[in-house]
Amino acid sequence: MIKSFSLLLFICCIFQSYSQKLVYESNGTILNSENQKISPDQVRELLKNNQQLLANYNAGRTKKTIGNVLLYGGMGLFLFNTYYQTLSSNSNYNDTNYDNGSPFALSIVGLASMVVAIPVKIGFSKKIKNVVTEYNNQSAIGYNNPKLDLITNSSGIGLRFILN
Repeated sequence: MIKSFSLLLFICCIFQSYSQKLVYESNGTILNSENQKISPDQVRELLKNNQQLLANYNAGRTKKTIGNVLLYGGMGLFLFNTYYQTLSSNSNYNDTNYDNGSPFALSIVGLASMVVAIPVKIGFSKKIKNVVTEYNNQSAIGYNNPKLDLITNSSGIGLRFILN
């Protein structure tokens, strides 16, 4: 009885160690159990069996892209306007097409864009972390409904392990 229980426990440990664990690194980078970086396409391939996790991962990647566009676009607008203001204040350079009535409009838009990018980038990070956590919890189970039953009959007692 103890030998068969030990064998069953050993088999469960093998299934547990075989399941692939994912690790979330900063900036949306996902590593596998061997600490090798996995591309987003490979992650999508791993998640193709679970449509909810795949949709959440894709939403997180979209948020990352939007956050990057807002952040770097805002920086670009701010720096462009600052540079242009520096040039226009120089007495050797005068451009009559530039509206001096709102000299800081692009700077304000750029700063607002950078401020909006911060919660967007935080949100993508949380979304991808949740996908990795749920995937690891799902693969820890390994199967949809594993079931362990205690069976008794006139010949003795036994255990039945069912994997669906």
